Amino acid sequence: MSGHIEVPNRAPERIIRDMFAMFTDFGSDLDALTASMTPDYRQLVDGREMSLADFRAHALALREGLSSLEIEILHLVCERDRAATVHLASATRPSGARSVIRVVAFYQFRDGRLCLVDELTRVQQGHEGDGALGRLQ
Repeated sequence: MSGHIEVPNRAPERIIRDMFAMFTDFGSDLDALTASMTPDYRQLVDGREMSLADFRAHALALREGLSSLEIEILHLVCERDRAATVHLASATRPSGARSVIRVVAFYQFRDGRLCLVDELTRVQQGHEGDGALGRLQ
């Protein structure tokens, strides 16, 4: 499934909101989810680096391990090819256990596509081990 998907030039805020919508919709197509990311995409989660392939594996692992995921953006700031968010990721496991993780993230865009996400996470509700959800594979 490595077909090229044409990505229209969209504003960083729209890209972030659309990405979160697809990321939390466990029925969405992974190619559509990653279409707005560059092939050399990098994501740093609490200092650990993920490639685009790692991100795809992460999305699949969340779909397999959670019954739902919701993201609430508390703050969003965009400036040219950069953006930042503070958001809450609320994860529900099949057992009904719920975790809420606060994420502070910086985004970098190149040619209208997301090339870097650098984020720090903190568990607000749940177990301390739930912090690993941000890099689960």
